[in-house]
Amino acid sequence: MSEPNPKPTGAGRGVLYIAFAKFYFLFVGLAVQLFGLPRLLPKVEFGRFSMVNSIASWFNNVAVTGTIQTVSKFATRDPEKARAVQHAGLRMHVRLGLPIAVAFIAAAPGVAWLLGDPQKTMPLVLAGLIIGGYSFYAVFVGTANGLLQFHKQAGLDITFATVRAAGLIGMAAAGLGVVGVIAGWVAAVVVILCVAIVWVGLPGKPADKLPVKPMWQFFTGVAGYLVLFNALMFVDNFLLERRLAIEFSANRADEMNGAYTAVQNLARVSYQAIIAATFVVFPLVSSATFAEDRETTKRYIQITLRYSLIFATAIAIVMAANPADVMRLLYPETYVEGAPALVELALGYVAFAMFAIAGTILNGAGRSRAAIVSAAITLAVAAIGNYIAIGIAAGGPHVLEVAATVTGSAMVVGAVITGYQLQRLFGATMPAASIARIAIAAAGAYAAGRFLPLHDRGKVMTLVAAAAVAVVFLVLLVATRELGARDLEAIKAVRRKRAPGGET
Repeated sequence: MSEPNPKPTGAGRGVLYIAFAKFYFLFVGLAVQLFGLPRLLPKVEFGRFSMVNSIASWFNNVAVTGTIQTVSKFATRDPEKARAVQHAGLRMHVRLGLPIAVAFIAAAPGVAWLLGDPQKTMPLVLAGLIIGGYSFYAVFVGTANGLLQFHKQAGLDITFATVRAAGLIGMAAAGLGVVGVIAGWVAAVVVILCVAIVWVGLPGKPADKLPVKPMWQFFTGVAGYLVLFNALMFVDNFLLERRLAIEFSANRADEMNGAYTAVQNLARVSYQAIIAATFVVFPLVSSATFAEDRETTKRYIQITLRYSLIFATAIAIVMAANPADVMRLLYPETYVEGAPALVELALGYVAFAMFAIAGTILNGAGRSRAAIVSAAITLAVAAIGNYIAIGIAAGGPHVLEVAATVTGSAMVVGAVITGYQLQRLFGATMPAASIARIAIAAAGAYAAGRFLPLHDRGKVMTLVAAAAVAVVFLVLLVATRELGARDLEAIKAVRRKRAPGGET
């Protein structure tokens, strides 16, 4: 049991701790997905793991994010009762997280049958243990956050990323297949749960026992949006796997889904980079922004969306301009069959990044209903569109590209809807002129990348081409005056605030 009033981390240092930890977590996760498992597992095994990972991650992401937000919210409301909140959070998941994990395990044979592959049953059973472990682990992370012990929260993130990577890579290297890899993940969850208990501490029996119901109600409200949001990231995988298993075989479906997952991992880099950046931007300015007048909120939204769009587009256009070469740079040759899908999906995830940021703003401003409606419409477009399109294209050579096109288009729809919501509620969205100039710069950079005589020349020339595309994009932004002196001044202002003696 830890002390009741532990010393909090300073706000400025806390932001840096969390930002570094999130970047580290994302970097290690990408390294495992890009460089580790595709090289250690046969393609069909990587596809099978990816499918199980997609299903488990849908639940895990909801459990972790929702729990951390719930525990942190109730703990920061009254820091003196933080341990009582932790106790209530653990009780909440005895009633919620644990039954969900048990139900997931019980449903594993049915899900495997639905996917047309009984070999997924045991990996799904093991994944249910991960869901249960994550539910309780997230309570400790949320407690550290609520107590402003950001160094502990960051330490848990870094430790878990490292242990999880070791478990996944170690089991794959040992040749234990998908069951072994998922078992390594389970072992990592057990280890980090023990570390969290020791480092953050158990709550003990509180003198004033808090009711679970208010926390459960808040969690389910947050989870409603998160379920829809995360389903949007995986719905194309589910529908591809099911249809391709019917059209060909379970093994061929896993191979093609493995190639598609490789494309997804690259396409999501822009989204993940932007989301990592929000851990720096949002804690510094969101509380002040939404507490100030309408003009302050409007300016904050416009600046956040504009810089996010520029940065995400820069990453996406580098991959879209030379998709096959970029995939050869990071994956074995057998995965390059998915390269044509990278163009549509990379650009689609730029829209998804904007959709995610807008949803975060809406939820942060107490407009959760608008966020949920936007997510529901976007998911419906993606699910219905993919169900129809994949069914038509399943027997042809372009099914992965079709799925990427439908999913990317749905994400654009989502970005437009949330942009409309921001305009309607706050009078703020991306200026049309900025969108046009960024689109012009992206088109010019894409054309330059396609016509550069550097294709199929090896890894060094691929890197040269990628750098050239990025430079062309930047030059065109400056030439169209989308980037200029005002942006340099904004960067200098941020640096002044972060310097010793500044506001941070």
